[in-house]
Amino acid sequence: MFKFSLTLIVLAIVNTGFNFANFSPNPQEPLSTPTQNAAKPETVAKTVQISLDADADLLIENSDGKRTGLDFKSRKSVNEIPGARVISRETSTTCVLPFGQSGRAYKVAVAGKSTAKVNADLSMTGPGFVVGFRGVSLILGQVQTMSISANGSQLSFTANQDGPAPRLFLTTQSGRGKPSYRFEVSSFLAAGKTISVNLDTGKGWLYFKNDEAKKDSFSVKMRRTNPGGTRDVFAHQDISFGKANSYAMDFGQWDGKSDVCFYLTDLDSSGKKQCTRLRNDSSTQ
Repeated sequence: MFKFSLTLIVLAIVNTGFNFANFSPNPQEPLSTPTQNAAKPETVAKTVQISLDADADLLIENSDGKRTGLDFKSRKSVNEIPGARVISRETSTTCVLPFGQSGRAYKVAVAGKSTAKVNADLSMTGPGFVVGFRGVSLILGQVQTMSISANGSQLSFTANQDGPAPRLFLTTQSGRGKPSYRFEVSSFLAAGKTISVNLDTGKGWLYFKNDEAKKDSFSVKMRRTNPGGTRDVFAHQDISFGKANSYAMDFGQWDGKSDVCFYLTDLDSSGKKQCTRLRNDSSTQ
């Protein structure tokens, strides 16, 4: 009898303790549950990755003047960009950086580690795009400089010697049900001169130019992958119909087979933009 009564008393105390633990001083406030008290998952910050497929020195500078990589003057590693990290391997380097929709440019400087000439590829991968430079000439003691906008819409390359510039490429996806594109632009550059490319996928325009004093020519190749998986290719090797080395390509109106309208970015004397139709020289049309 005594043991049975003692058991009842213990159960009553335990039950009362649970009731006080779940008691809410505000009768209008619902009792909390483990699910409600659990921490919400944090949103993963978007990043971009700049990758160089060669054994070379790499320095990246953001629009605020902060740097990550190797300082060529002091020969010391720096990491001043918040959230940036560098992954170095034997024959490649990748730098992970914050993604910025503002389009502010990252400045990129690269120098070879060998006296033998090396042709390297440098690319930036981000949300919905891959852009970069193919065939960058690297050699010991010579720095090549480039810029890439953080949203992947603009590229530029400044030559450190006379010769063909690397191919500037832009690959972008516009979303499900819409075509994706890859562009390649190249030209000849004298030392100290710059080629730049600007892509506006929303309006269907590709802008490209260089600051050569004399008339120059460009090569352009475009590959369009349609929603069904079919591909259309346009290529033209000698774009040089203007006095200034500055052009715009209206790829948004292209039918996938025929010529494409190109324009001078400067208006003519009448104030009108005149379409110059350039033939499709691609062997895959």
